[in-house]
Parts: sequence; structure tokens; C-alpha cells
Amino acid sequence: MRTRPAICRRKARFQTEEEALLAAEKAPMPLRPYRCGLCRRYHLTSRTKGMRLPAFEVARRKARQGQIKAS
Repeated sequence: MRTRPAICRRKARFQTEEEALLAAEKAPMPLRPYRCGLCRRYHLTSRTKGMRLPAFEVARRKARQGQIKAS
């Protein structure tokens, strides 16, 4: 899916994927970075279905599953 110009302007921009990953890790909801075809920088998206999740999100979900099973 291509980012529309109005969406690109509204979203935070990150110079590197590492910067975007650090911001995504601090977010309370699952986010993943992607490189924008318009500005050539990185944005964050909450669309994760069918996408490879960052390692910290995989660990977060496993920990949550462990908590659910322990209850």
C-alpha cells in the first residue's frame, strides 16, 4: 500500500529504521516501521497483519501469552 501525501505529512518521520524501532518499542500498541516511498524516511504503522513483526513485539506477545496461561 502506498502512503498518500497528506498521510506522509502528518506522520512522524525517522531518519533510520533503528530510530523508528526505538519509538515503536516505547508505544503502548504494536507498531512496525516502514520506509515511505514519498519522503524516503521511515514512518510507523499499526498494520501488522501478515507482516514480519519487530523482535521486541514478538517477545511482548510471548510474555503476554505466558501471563494468560499462568492465570
